Amino acid sequence: MIKLSVVIPCYNEERRLANCLERVVPYLCTNYQGAHEILIVDNGSTDDTFKIAQAYALTYSQISALSIPIRGKGLAVKKGMLYARGRWRYMCDVDLSTPIEEVQKFMEMGTFFDVVIGSREITRTSVKTTLARRLIGRAFHLLVSDLVPGVLDTQCGYKLFSAPAATAIFGRSQLTGMAFDVEALYLARLLGYNVGEVPVTWIHDADSRVRMVWDSLDMARSVLSIPWLHSQIKIPA
Repeated sequence: MIKLSVVIPCYNEERRLANCLERVVPYLCTNYQGAHEILIVDNGSTDDTFKIAQAYALTYSQISALSIPIRGKGLAVKKGMLYARGRWRYMCDVDLSTPIEEVQKFMEMGTFFDVVIGSREITRTSVKTTLARRLIGRAFHLLVSDLVPGVLDTQCGYKLFSAPAATAIFGRSQLTGMAFDVEALYLARLLGYNVGEVPVTWIHDADSRVRMVWDSLDMARSVLSIPWLHSQIKIPA
């Protein structure tokens, strides 16, 4: 049985994917041996990202290379989470701004929570970022705080879901872009799953694919639609 699935969404990551996998594969092979899998989900890349993913999949039996022709991180994560077979499913950015070793913190928290999310707000001394990113992130947090009350950091790219929570949440998610994190946490609460936050080490990567201004504006528009998108959900008794 697979204990841990690691889902890595990728968009034009031919320069960073190999380095990511050279860190992730040894760690998982050492600590989870045959009880893990890695799902690389190419997200409409126009470079050789998918070819690199396929090459690694041929070398390591625990790696699967998936492809979505349409761009959208939310789509990529959804495909990976629903394709995964692990009892726990970990969403991980290819830049490893939070080192793969910290997945152990998430797994330990999983004893008490259905969904565990990385937080850059609990221990700020472990976070290195730019002032612009910090300010835009806090402004976005104010916008979404009523949708996910009590959550300090919705946008950290490292989150762990139990298999039942991942299936229920991503089986219903509809947002395809960067605001999918907020929707996933909104659905988690709506469906009765308990959400915990764990402080993480996080170092800003200057080669990030996030376009701070334009992506933030697009996310702001998207989050306003979340309650309407899921207004018809009937919670099982």
